[in-house]
Amino acid sequence: MSVDDLARAAGTTTRNVRALQTEGLLRGPLLVGRTGTYGADHLARLQAILRLQARGFSRAAIRELLDAWERGASLEDVLGLPRRRRRHGAAVSPFDDLAESFAAWRGPRTGLLPGPLADAATTN
Repeated sequence: MSVDDLARAAGTTTRNVRALQTEGLLRGPLLVGRTGTYGADHLARLQAILRLQARGFSRAAIRELLDAWERGASLEDVLGLPRRRRRHGAAVSPFDDLAESFAAWRGPRTGLLPGPLADAATTN
């Protein structure tokens, strides 16, 4: 598709598409002779950029998010937060981590943990 077709499909202007290319947020077209051709990947990325802009993200923030996505970074990597573990599709809470560690704390002697804590340690 042409730059005009791309802009129309995304609901933006040709000028905006070119500005995003100039800033490095959107890759240039595949050149066939002197004609630029845009594909589905261009459209998907442009739509993502426009959605993020509509949510108030700056172009610098969008660039950082897209760069992280291209590197395969996770949201935790982007935010600088520790990775959340998951068990059967659900996030594992810090309490779950603590309860799992109780078995190691008990050592060879049983009965060192009070009732509910000991139960939590043995059910995981």
